[in-house]
Amino acid sequence: MDVVENFENYIELPTKHEVNEYEIMEDFCLAVKDQQKKDSLLLEISRKGAFRRFKDKIVEFEIADQWYLYRHERFKQIAIKWCQNNNVNYIE
Repeated sequence: MDVVENFENYIELPTKHEVNEYEIMEDFCLAVKDQQKKDSLLLEISRKGAFRRFKDKIVEFEIADQWYLYRHERFKQIAIKWCQNNNVNYIE
């Protein structure tokens, strides 16, 4: 009830629609140095079922750990920017 009664004291977090994970995935693909892998990943994410296809390819190419680290860092950057934009203190 506190949120309802004191809504002005709260800041809404971004939704999953405001955090564009497809764009993050595409940026990762573009950062892959091996041109054949890059081309293959970009092709897979342009098709229906992009997220599943992408996951299958990063496992096949043995770069899943790199993806999850990249994704983590991008989410961290998004969170820090959100905190700064909303004057919220944060600890890294």
